[in-house]
Amino acid sequence: MGAEVKSPPGNGPYCFRIHGQIYHGIAPLYSNERFKPGYGQLHIFDASEANSRRLENNPSCLSSVMEKLDALLRTINPYAESYLQMHQLIQSNPTVNVKIIFMEHPDLDMRRYNAPTSRTEVAAIFVGDYGEPPANRDICIYPIGEGCKNISPLNQCNDPMVYPLLFPRGEQGWSNEMEHVEERRSAKRNRVTQLQFYAYRLSVRSGLSLLNSTGKLFKQYVVDAYAKTEGSRLNYIRLNQKDLRVKFYRGLLDALTTPASNNNLRVGKLVLLPSSFQGSPRSMQQNYQDAITMVRKFGRPDLFVTFTCNPSWPEILNAMQGRERPENRPDIVVRVFKMKLSELLDDLIKRKVFGCVTSYIYIIEFQKRGLPHCHILLTLNSSSKIRTKDDIDKFVSAELPNINVNRRLFEIVTKCMVHGPVVL
Repeated sequence: MGAEVKSPPGNGPYCFRIHGQIYHGIAPLYSNERFKPGYGQLHIFDASEANSRRLENNPSCLSSVMEKLDALLRTINPYAESYLQMHQLIQSNPTVNVKIIFMEHPDLDMRRYNAPTSRTEVAAIFVGDYGEPPANRDICIYPIGEGCKNISPLNQCNDPMVYPLLFPRGEQGWSNEMEHVEERRSAKRNRVTQLQFYAYRLSVRSGLSLLNSTGKLFKQYVVDAYAKTEGSRLNYIRLNQKDLRVKFYRGLLDALTTPASNNNLRVGKLVLLPSSFQGSPRSMQQNYQDAITMVRKFGRPDLFVTFTCNPSWPEILNAMQGRERPENRPDIVVRVFKMKLSELLDDLIKRKVFGCVTSYIYIIEFQKRGLPHCHILLTLNSSSKIRTKDDIDKFVSAELPNINVNRRLFEIVTKCMVHGPVVL
């Protein structure tokens, strides 16, 4: 995996943040002077030599742990065995033309429900001058090449090759042919989307989860999965502009083509994102217009409420296992935040802690370190509006609670609402 990683400045918890494009590459079997051996190429080396090269790039890791991981992958990982088998064939006959094809076929055993029984179900080694790959989307590895070749994010071999420690047995990732059966609808088969697949992968289950317990690597996997899912959505929109009826956006097309024609510029292919795509310009414009319409109908908001996530919430800490930290489990953090946000909205709207609410709107944002927070605008009816200073004092307090009267509230305020130590 390749990406420009830009962690936020400061001394806070580690945050895996990327900038720009994510790509996945596969290198030839043998390295050259330009590229040092790494990743799959290390499987053809002796175990001790491979570990020494890994430790050069990871000096803080224990050599004993590296040796155990290397022995595990050589035993159960089908990709490691395929690399080694190709190397042995070339060593026995250097003149033969050999290449590995990682196959992608729906009839093969993809190890979703059972352990692998044959390594040839994952890869095939083609020998000869005229052997062609079975399909264009399959991954092909040659003995010697000029550099790395990109792997399609839609390839089901992508995840097990990029994250061999997360999928040591070579468990396949998402593919277009993946289906699930709904028993309630007469065994109707529906295709599994990328979003559904990764949501299933990230689900919390009883016992130790290898995927959820890998710390920083888990955060990289989550970011990578999100980038692949959103990339597939963008690709679908790009290829289905006709169904989105883009040609009817005459005003927008004229606004783009007129300045270009005046400056003798050629207009490229226009790709418009629909308002249903979150974060697109049309989506933001639609949300803005909806918010302005609510103000026009119900009046100006009366309350601005900010709700922030606290990684020290008991619900988050109780879900941690072993030496896990909240910053390494973004899936737990956002789920607890969503549940507490829903409860807060029930307090504000259904239980009417601030009075009767006629309209509300909120937005969820993420801080630099990945913690979510929410901004809520509330509009109250005329009987509940804040009109006097006594009404303000009922809702807003800018002083520390009395420690002798309510010690628990005092501890909460001083811990969560005050920056720096409190001196009494």
